Amino acid sequence: MSLIIQTSCGKVQGTFEGSVAVWKGIPFAKAPVGKLRFQAPQPREPWEGVFDATEFGPACVQGPNAMNPKEKLPQSEDCLNLNIWSPGADDKKRPVMVWIHGGSFVFGSGRTPWYNGRSFAEQGDVVVVTINYRLGPLGFLYLGDLVQQHPEFGEEYAVSGNCALLDQISALQWVHDNIAAFGGDPDCVTVFGESAGSMSVGSLLVAPAARGLFQQAIMESGAPSMKRIDTAVETRNRLLEALGLGSNDAAQLFELPAEQLVAASDKIAQGTRLTWSPVMDGTVITKPFATALESGASKGIPLLIGCNLNELTLWTARDPMWRQAQDDTALMQMFERRWGKIPPELASFYFNGKSGTELLDALTQLGSYSVFGAPIQKIANRRVGDSPLYVYRFDWQSTAAKGVLKACHALEIPFVFNTIDDPSSQVFTGDSADRAAVAMQMHHAWIAFAHTGNPNTGELPQWPAYNLDSRPTMIFDVESRVVNDPYGEERIVWEQVIGQ
Repeated sequence: MSLIIQTSCGKVQGTFEGSVAVWKGIPFAKAPVGKLRFQAPQPREPWEGVFDATEFGPACVQGPNAMNPKEKLPQSEDCLNLNIWSPGADDKKRPVMVWIHGGSFVFGSGRTPWYNGRSFAEQGDVVVVTINYRLGPLGFLYLGDLVQQHPEFGEEYAVSGNCALLDQISALQWVHDNIAAFGGDPDCVTVFGESAGSMSVGSLLVAPAARGLFQQAIMESGAPSMKRIDTAVETRNRLLEALGLGSNDAAQLFELPAEQLVAASDKIAQGTRLTWSPVMDGTVITKPFATALESGASKGIPLLIGCNLNELTLWTARDPMWRQAQDDTALMQMFERRWGKIPPELASFYFNGKSGTELLDALTQLGSYSVFGAPIQKIANRRVGDSPLYVYRFDWQSTAAKGVLKACHALEIPFVFNTIDDPSSQVFTGDSADRAAVAMQMHHAWIAFAHTGNPNTGELPQWPAYNLDSRPTMIFDVESRVVNDPYGEERIVWEQVIGQ
């Protein structure tokens, strides 16, 4: 089989990983540099000869982080590239799965070992694509209000607050135009992502420009968070201040090194709150997410959605300050500084005289439901009857770090991709023997959904579509099972406090 494939921009040379054909680092848009910084992605100019797609391309510019240590991660502003795993470059028209990575919209890339698509191709006969998109201020800096004020900013900068989303849409358009040559079906595309990637998937569900570029969606641990324009302007101005610039100096944003913009972004970060996220600019995102769902913006697109039981332990277990708090009052104050004031009705439900480690566990449970569980329940409520909907929760407990991570944020990713044996995954999951069965169940459920829009497989109990009468939810664990309304009383208390 020849791995030299003709694309819309030129020929690309792939390689093999076992029996799976792989193409890495394929550019899907022009380098967003110079005056193209802060603009929507532009079509890539055709190249001559054969592009070497046997090595990963650079990640988008980002600060150092635990997932991608800066010294080990090649970075560039010329980062709009994608990677493909396929059982074969033929005419079989296999389902396609396009992965959007997480990372709080400030770090991550499509080249992370956890996201290796080989097992999907081998076991599921699907084509997997992982993509990069611009991060931090390079992906979300809003300049739309300056279009009329500064001659340097033409109408092409009106959508700058959503460059990252437009990068994702550009990648999906590339997939639509080219994936048939790699053995994929452009009319059977599932877009899936985790955390900021899941938030991106939700945003794409309601973005008019993305309509028709994917047919199914999977959201793992993340609901869209869209900034109002006034909030986006405030964030932009704080960045300018951190750079020592005023609003009249905004044109200098084109000249500063990307690394300097990222460093300034790190300075204005506010704890665990997202500094950067999609902007409701009236063009890329035209309505609030809830309003768009209720108006049927995503109607007809099957959705698989869920989160993990102990999401917040990714933060509370890894940071010793949480267990070194002077007393319960100090612990509560730390939590509220990061995740907001706790209503007395919720305090009564969760805490009820708890202290010390028990109080920290209760705070973690509250935060996990507040940030992840409750938003996903709201999306499910609005999507019932709109199109096929399946809900899951990942309860399997990690044995790494003496078990303190529990079922934390992002833990499900190596199970979804069946990359649990990668050394970088084992640091997170541990090495217990029961991982393999859970990985196979989750991996094959995602494969089934990509093929049919239904995650049922013979390895799991019957998984009913979600409904508001019983709220059936697949619990992935050592013994996976369907539980009706697993949040139960917790969900009811939250609905009484903050509504549905």
